[in-house]
Amino acid sequence: MPDPVRTAPPAGPDAMPAAPVRVALLGIDGSGKSTCARLLARRSPAARPHVVLSCLRPHENPGGPLRELSRHLDILSTEADRLGSPDLKLAILYLQMCTYSVAERFFTGRQTGAIITERHPLIDTLTYLPLYRRAIGAVIEPGRPAVLRQQLTRMPAPSVRAALAWCQTLARHRGGRAPRLDTLGEELIGLLALPPEALVTELATRFAVTPPDVAILLDIDIAEATRRLSTRDRRPEPHERADLLPLIWAGYDQALQTCASVRVHRVRADHRPPHDIAAEVAELAGL
Repeated sequence: MPDPVRTAPPAGPDAMPAAPVRVALLGIDGSGKSTCARLLARRSPAARPHVVLSCLRPHENPGGPLRELSRHLDILSTEADRLGSPDLKLAILYLQMCTYSVAERFFTGRQTGAIITERHPLIDTLTYLPLYRRAIGAVIEPGRPAVLRQQLTRMPAPSVRAALAWCQTLARHRGGRAPRLDTLGEELIGLLALPPEALVTELATRFAVTPPDVAILLDIDIAEATRRLSTRDRRPEPHERADLLPLIWAGYDQALQTCASVRVHRVRADHRPPHDIAAEVAELAGL
């Protein structure tokens, strides 16, 4: 087994608190990320205090910021699926990813020894963006922005207003123009024309994040992941398909190779009790 994250010796009374270790919990859909994250959140720290965050849904982070905004964005994400609109889905996903840096800074200032996030805005965008390029490429046409504006009128108005206000906030605090929901999806897939290193830099700037210190990739057979997805009692996400899971797996591999500074651990996640998987992840994260 690879060496876990080392735990520093206790600091002196006048020492500044060390920055938390940032750990990304990754894996294809059906690999058990959410279950593992829930178990880690309940775990009593043995070596360092920790917090487990949702990259996409900060309203699931106890005591964290942007909870009301997050609920609105979650509603819009579901609505984009209902309308079969991959470009609006990607636009909302981007706005959700932009919330993560706020949560990370918030919990960094609370003497947390480790921040574990289910997914990571930088790595997951590198992984999933090529899939969205395929889906959006099938619907792009000259009048597409007008179609998207019409679709936005069919979504809950309070949630749309919250998303538009968040776009303005991003422009004020991160510079540049405010994202436009009717063109953002096409703009994002256009970034794939950049060389890999330039794409990482661009996304890191947009999301106001850096790569995590550690990535723990839950390794699972495609057949087992597909079986798990088939048993879920909710409508599947557009990417939760057996034919796309190998592409997502390859995307994670490529993303982690591009983010070469990240220390990567792989944990077998099929045919094992969830508590055993969480215990191994906790050891690797130095908890």
